[in-house]
Amino acid sequence: FFGGLQFQLEHHLFPRLPRCHLRGVSPVVQELCKKHDLPYRSLSWWEANVWTIRTLRNAAIQARDVTNPVLKNLLWEAVNTHG
Repeated sequence: FFGGLQFQLEHHLFPRLPRCHLRGVSPVVQELCKKHDLPYRSLSWWEANVWTIRTLRNAAIQARDVTNPVLKNLLWEAVNTHG
């Protein structure tokens, strides 16, 4: 279940906030972004899931392509990503 993808920014700002409260904090985050002239990109639940499925599909297609091998360092970087 991928519910809440439309609140990804809020989730990363408040990682311990229960998912059921992300919708409520979203307007606060939007106002804060507006106040500081920061972009706030929001997708609907449907758009977020379509984007995720498309990304996973593209990754699977690339993984099957034997003419385009994945760099060994890419896996290492992915495992050790911070942020």
